[in-house]
Amino acid sequence: MKYLLIILLNIVLQINSTTVMAQSKYQNGYVVTIQNDTIFGQLRDRSPEPFGKIFRKVRMKGFWIFGKKYGPKDLNSYKIGDDIYESIWYDSYTELFSIFHISSSGEGEKVFMRLEIDGKLKLYWDEYRDPDSGYTEEIPFFKKEYSSEMVRVTQGIFGFKKKHLANLFSDCPELIKRMNDGFFQTPEEMAEYYNLKCN
Repeated sequence: MKYLLIILLNIVLQINSTTVMAQSKYQNGYVVTIQNDTIFGQLRDRSPEPFGKIFRKVRMKGFWIFGKKYGPKDLNSYKIGDDIYESIWYDSYTELFSIFHISSSGEGEKVFMRLEIDGKLKLYWDEYRDPDSGYTEEIPFFKKEYSSEMVRVTQGIFGFKKKHLANLFSDCPELIKRMNDGFFQTPEEMAEYYNLKCN
């Protein structure tokens, strides 16, 4: 009997410590369902670096072990810590050696992308795990408010994709001039300029 009590106590302590360790990776946030209900709670969308992974579904902590998982088809958006993620339709296709990206309802699949800048021009970051390093990598995309076109902003170490961006910003010649003059250092600066200065 004494041994059984010690074993049970040991099991309870191990479960408790495992629960505390798992809960420490959760952050304050909320989810916005497709019915536009906002649910606040503790969220987790990835495992820690290095060699972690980004979950396909965001996890909301429940009572003890009873949590809930939400995929891109379940949510309009979610916020975890300081970051906001939107659920958007995403597809890409190749034409004449160029890759084109679109976000149009019903085309491709629904995915979560981090929304960095909101406005007439949105800046999204597509996050993924690099299989070689195990760390999170990001690709920036611009999307205008009433367009299905998504334009990749940079090409790795080669900087801005100026030709594609010049087409996107044909309605704002001053932005194109500043881009070609090296005025912008980051996608955020370019998006903020467009939202403030361009029609």
